Amino acid sequence: MSATPVDPRLVRDRKNLSHKRGSSPRVEPPVWFMARTTMAASTEVGAFSYFVGGNIDSCSRIGRYCSIAQGVRIGEPGHPVDWLSTSPFQYTPARFGWSPAADAEQFIGVRPGKDGVPQVYERAVEIGNDVWIGANAVVLRGITIGDGAIIAAGAVVVRDVEPYSIVGGVPARTIRQRFDDDLVARLLEAQWWRFSPLQLSGLPFHDVAVALAELELRIEAGMQPYEAEPVVLESQKKPISVRTPRWRSLAKRARTHMHKR
Repeated sequence: MSATPVDPRLVRDRKNLSHKRGSSPRVEPPVWFMARTTMAASTEVGAFSYFVGGNIDSCSRIGRYCSIAQGVRIGEPGHPVDWLSTSPFQYTPARFGWSPAADAEQFIGVRPGKDGVPQVYERAVEIGNDVWIGANAVVLRGITIGDGAIIAAGAVVVRDVEPYSIVGGVPARTIRQRFDDDLVARLLEAQWWRFSPLQLSGLPFHDVAVALAELELRIEAGMQPYEAEPVVLESQKKPISVRTPRWRSLAKRARTHMHKR
């Protein structure tokens, strides 16, 4: 039985979102899934963010006004580098437990995080507001990306990213800061992403300092943050279609042809 369709004015192109491991992302509309995007976690997604594809494996939060490009992989799992092996067979019985050679019921591996054993899987990724992640970038688990940051295309992010910094490379390193320290401090204080595009209308976006000054005046005048009721996107189960095996279809066609002769 299919789930209740989501109002396209709240979540656009909902059909492009694919769920893994029963994920139920919680989005603050409007959000747009412009191309095939896979989520394997119940990620919280902020308003005015869009996805042009990608795979989100382990991510607790993606803020407002984020731009996620195609081929992005967020929350990729790590592997132990100082154990006997880098393979997860050592701590995940389900990995090969279906085989008689690695019976899950007879599993004698270790349990990460218990009895002094180091934790293998770090915490989920956290992504701030106004973050742009370029095409084919990879963000490993346990990473926090600050507000206003930019991740260059193809980068592999292995450590936290400071707010309003641009990082790139393998592994990713800081290229530069988007604005000077004083301006960054004011942007973080104002938190412009609290407001909707209509509320920000008329600001000279190309001149950040002037736009910020105007925004500060609007906030002082009492402009209230945009709020929207979150929408939980549950997996949409499609009815199972039973396809006739090709050999049976061909046999039926052959019999029909014989009767017509």
